[in-house]
Amino acid sequence: RPLGNDFPPLGEQAEGALFRLRHLGIGCTAPEIKGEDVDGSPMTLSEFRGKVVVITFWATWCGPCMALVPGEKALVERMKGRPFVLLGVNGDDDREKAKVVSKREGISWRSFWDGGRLGGIPVTWGVTGWPTVYLIDAKGIIRDDTLVGPALDQAVEALVAETERSAKTP
Repeated sequence: RPLGNDFPPLGEQAEGALFRLRHLGIGCTAPEIKGEDVDGSPMTLSEFRGKVVVITFWATWCGPCMALVPGEKALVERMKGRPFVLLGVNGDDDREKAKVVSKREGISWRSFWDGGRLGGIPVTWGVTGWPTVYLIDAKGIIRDDTLVGPALDQAVEALVAETERSAKTP
């Protein structure tokens, strides 16, 4: 497959790979993400500290990403009122398309948008496959980056229950 415009420049890919190796391993504190959501409102990852966070790198052009949406919606609904948040990082080049598809598909959670898959957050985090999903505990520690579906649901439930228990214990 020719490199063309489908990939960031090699230097940026290498920087992303190094960043992933240095900062995104299991047991690492998740690095801050600062940016805007698809509606243009400012948001940061750290504003959700104290909650279990699932970050999913997704795009409307990614069939496997869109196939996860029904399960993600069900997870968000089940976790309503509990210390949990699902956040997206959208990889569409067209912010408006991301907004339209989010509304049509009932994607109620916020997603960072930073210029598409060839720039910003996806390149910084070294994302090479879509979807990429991170599970972060309430203290901001990356717990997993391989889970989707029922396995993700079980891990989220366990971490949320642990977070709730520790909140009750002085």
